[in-house]
Amino acid sequence: MRYIRYLMVVPLIVTLCIATVRAESPETEALHDKVDKLERELAELKDLLRQQVEKDAQEEREIAELREEVQRGVPGYPEIPYAETAPEEPYFAAKAAELEKKKLGPAFGGPYTKPFLRRFGRNTYLGGYMDFEFWQSEDDDGKHGFDQHRFIPFIYSDISDRVKLAAEIEFEHGGVEGGREGEVILEFATIDFLITEWINYRGGFILSPLGKFNLVHDSPLQDLTDRPLVNQFIIPTTLTDAGMGFFGSFYPTELSKIDYEMYATNGVFRGLEEDGTANFGLGSGLRGGRDIFEFDGANQSPAFVGRVAYSPFIGLEFGGSVLTQRYDEGNENQLTIPAFDFAYQRGAFELVGEGAYAFIETNSDAEAAGIADSMWGYYVEGRYHFMPPALRTMAPKFFTENSTFTGVVRWDQVQTSALDAGERINHLRTRITPGINYRYTEDTVFKFDYQINIEQKDLDDIANNNFVFSVATYF
Repeated sequence: MRYIRYLMVVPLIVTLCIATVRAESPETEALHDKVDKLERELAELKDLLRQQVEKDAQEEREIAELREEVQRGVPGYPEIPYAETAPEEPYFAAKAAELEKKKLGPAFGGPYTKPFLRRFGRNTYLGGYMDFEFWQSEDDDGKHGFDQHRFIPFIYSDISDRVKLAAEIEFEHGGVEGGREGEVILEFATIDFLITEWINYRGGFILSPLGKFNLVHDSPLQDLTDRPLVNQFIIPTTLTDAGMGFFGSFYPTELSKIDYEMYATNGVFRGLEEDGTANFGLGSGLRGGRDIFEFDGANQSPAFVGRVAYSPFIGLEFGGSVLTQRYDEGNENQLTIPAFDFAYQRGAFELVGEGAYAFIETNSDAEAAGIADSMWGYYVEGRYHFMPPALRTMAPKFFTENSTFTGVVRWDQVQTSALDAGERINHLRTRITPGINYRYTEDTVFKFDYQINIEQKDLDDIANNNFVFSVATYF
């Protein structure tokens, strides 16, 4: 009985001790209050989490029910998850992101590394680019005034994990409606079937891999308004042909890379007509003969075009390419154009260039039409990117972290040729183009150029230098 009384007293003593401690320790009492508050908040979070889980489960049930309704309502609807027919990571966006990750300029890209692609979704991408120009020539017969030069919509699509589609439509100089001297044309349209990294299939209206500039010719990518002379007269960009072939990449070492493209095509140069009219000449070079042989027309000899590019390390690339085809309706004269290109980037400095030489076979009909046996051209272009810190300080909304200036200078030379009464005549054009441009972002550029046409000015005794302003942007 005495022990029972002791046991009854113990709780009383413990209670008094706790009360004494609480009364004597305000800090302890505040700590208990915080613990109670945290416990209440934890209970509320658990309740919110439970509600969210129930809501997600309900949404999944509704999506499953809708999918079943669609499958029942559409005959032949594939009863497989969507993720199995479309890649989780967009193919085209991934290629553009790879170039950006390596911090390489557009000279290292291609027609499938458009900057706009990184901004769009997982299946079909709609975008394009536009440029607008102002020309002021010292020559009275030169260009004067404004020109809405190009408007190019893009349509790219990840059709499935292996099938890819890419197409561009070109509107030049406002199109052809109402007497406008422009053009509306399919610039290229291809279907790719991906097999493995080192070999893949491509067919359609192909952007010819003759030189590198033809593959990266978009106005927003370039730092000068006008295209190089060699890409106007010898490799008349944009150069497109109907055909099919293969492309892929190899990696000889951890740092090096080899890319290739090779295609059989109809033939993109039509230099000599059946009636003896020559489309190659002194004034236009090979550009006048840029006309694809039709499927059922004369000259049924296929053409071949291919390019191999070697990059020993990131920031340096060398490319070699060749096009060969019969260029006349009689299928007797061969045109062969080898080309070489390079691109080097180190920090803010870039150096790019390209050269091509046209070997032109000429029989008596070609010589009678005035076609010479060769033409050539090349360019070298240096670029330096910079942004004065003072401008970012004074106007940070216009000169952002994504903005940059580029100082650029290009040296051009091209020689076109023709026969006059059996004698060869050469026209050597030389041009120096200094310029500066401002990019608010990489997608939008304002360009200021001055073209110094030294040889033509001396040859013809006229002043035909040009001031050019242009703006170009992706959308």
